Amino acid sequence: MAFDRNTEPQLELRDIQGDSVVGLQKDFEWFVFFEISDVAKFKDFAGKALLPRISTAAKVLEWEFAIAAHKNAHQAHKLDLIGVNVGFSKPGLEKLKLPDLDKIEDAAFAQGLAGRSQMLNDPKQGPNSAQNWKVGGPNNTPDGVILITGPTQASVDLVHKAVTDAAATSGWKVTYEERGMTREFDRGHEHFGFLDGVSQPSVRGRIDQVFPDRKFLQKNQNPDDPNQGLPGADLIWPGEFVFGYPGQDPADPETPGKPVSGGPDWLKNGSLMVFRRLNQFVPEFNSFVEDTADKLGMDSDLFAARMVGRWKSGAPISITPQQDDPQLGADEMSNNDFDFDNDPRGRRCPFAAHIRKAYPRNDITPAAKAASEFERREESEANTETHRIMRRGIPFGLDVTDDENKNEKTTVERGLMFVCYQTSITDQFEFITRNWVNNPNFAPEGDKPGFDPILGQEADHNPRPVAGLAMSYPTGDRGPTTEVPIDFIRPTGGGYFFMPSITTLKKFVAG
Repeated sequence: MAFDRNTEPQLELRDIQGDSVVGLQKDFEWFVFFEISDVAKFKDFAGKALLPRISTAAKVLEWEFAIAAHKNAHQAHKLDLIGVNVGFSKPGLEKLKLPDLDKIEDAAFAQGLAGRSQMLNDPKQGPNSAQNWKVGGPNNTPDGVILITGPTQASVDLVHKAVTDAAATSGWKVTYEERGMTREFDRGHEHFGFLDGVSQPSVRGRIDQVFPDRKFLQKNQNPDDPNQGLPGADLIWPGEFVFGYPGQDPADPETPGKPVSGGPDWLKNGSLMVFRRLNQFVPEFNSFVEDTADKLGMDSDLFAARMVGRWKSGAPISITPQQDDPQLGADEMSNNDFDFDNDPRGRRCPFAAHIRKAYPRNDITPAAKAASEFERREESEANTETHRIMRRGIPFGLDVTDDENKNEKTTVERGLMFVCYQTSITDQFEFITRNWVNNPNFAPEGDKPGFDPILGQEADHNPRPVAGLAMSYPTGDRGPTTEVPIDFIRPTGGGYFFMPSITTLKKFVAG
């Protein structure tokens, strides 16, 4: 029996910053990291200049409705919608003297990303180690970050200039800034060429107190499963992403778990944000894919798809394991509608594939203790849903140049500004990274697939063995183990931030 959605909590959309549960609309995005030098002046700036610009979840959802109407009217020009959000690191909150900081329950946020870097298998030394990061290292941890998003470079640059020009006289300074942008000629795809942002959780919660004509934040769109939003996107309790609401019950994904407070009262309607600046080595990735596929006698696009778990179009190999289906990849009603329970040996989608590592939907995980396979899958899925994250990243850098392709070597920085939201960095982002992505033994029934070949890291150890990428489908042997020679994605910056509610910003940040 489906859970009665009418009992879901009302989301206080006017008090929640917009990027977490809705997502700021972005073709371009500035990340402005800053240090507070004069608290009184900064608070005055925050109250007069920053807070009035903050885009709430209510405003961002209103923009979503406007964009949909604009498209339905066949209007080609983009609406000039500029989003602004702000977050603070633990040192930034200390400067602002928020009370009860020692009561924050998430150990990862309290310690900061640089202090947790080696737990994530980041390099211990060299250019990609935390001490050499462009931002967020042990010696350059920012107090906060301002996000500025919009449809054109000119529009976001204008607001960026207006905000940062005030810094010199407002008690703060920019310590690092960079602009991300969607790829002009491959929109929605990251630099390796794969459609990004497909598998997002749907979020439970009523919003009819703010939008009377719309009952839920994300309505049921799967006629075969009332506990999903889009087909394949399970409805997750909002406390997994925003403080003050029920979280997931680890034994039953449909019924609400305990309210997630996170510690101090002022966390309510706020969210924890992870930022990772990730360089992508595209020519090297392409060369590895082509050379390895040739040695294995495989199509290179198929080999790359088995590394990721999707074809570049976004079509999942769990549905179309032998050839791409661009129409499926572009269809949000179909491109995420699958589970792994009908692929228990990893023939369709390898256990090591990025999307299976990052979200092992209906796979049996170490959380399962029951006797029967059915019960183990049920236990595993309930636990898996306690580790979801809401991703809001954007690419940065220009596309690969002809010279880079010719020489098979990266000379220009490019990659992903990875952003995700949750209420426990320890149990969500870090859990996924440590227990799934970077766990070479993580697979059902004791299989040992190796590390995630896309995002996985083993500190300073390479090559990394990955099993199953060459497995024959639907029959045949497992094929040889593949040696991944280098990390194709490498960290160059990052941080853990708290994105406060409007109430908390007014009470503790704005002067």
